Amino acid sequence: MNSGISRKPSTKRQKEPKPAWGWRVAGLLLGLVLSLVGVGAVFVNSVQGVQATGLVGTRGIFTVDYCNDTNPSGKNSDYECGGDFIPRGGNSDDGWSGTLENADDYSAGEKRDVVESWLGSEWRFREVGVGATLGSVMWFCMGLVILAMGVSQVRTWGKSFKS
Repeated sequence: MNSGISRKPSTKRQKEPKPAWGWRVAGLLLGLVLSLVGVGAVFVNSVQGVQATGLVGTRGIFTVDYCNDTNPSGKNSDYECGGDFIPRGGNSDDGWSGTLENADDYSAGEKRDVVESWLGSEWRFREVGVGATLGSVMWFCMGLVILAMGVSQVRTWGKSFKS
């Protein structure tokens, strides 16, 4: 008995079909957006992380006058405190009023070790210390993950346009 079916595997392989043109463009744009968001997160959190160590910027003591919850939903509190800043080595005449960003609900009169913020407007301050540094490092790492995802998307969808 001789059958017409060959037992040898075929050496010819069919090419996988390419995704539709619209999906390739959408994937490429998604990768570009993720890459830009990742770069922004890495940049902002690297600057804030260096500031949180207290090695750069104008350091000083911030005396809290009041704190307000800036989150209108009331579910997750996001406090911003107003008060007076006195630079390190200065006296009360050298100080100025400002806002402490990313604060907890501090009581009036509490003193916090801060640095003047580089990002944003003047008269804004950020806390220094281990907790603030670790928070910036965590968000820096999240930015790296988002950046890696974006670069991977750009490479994958960019190759789909070749040949």
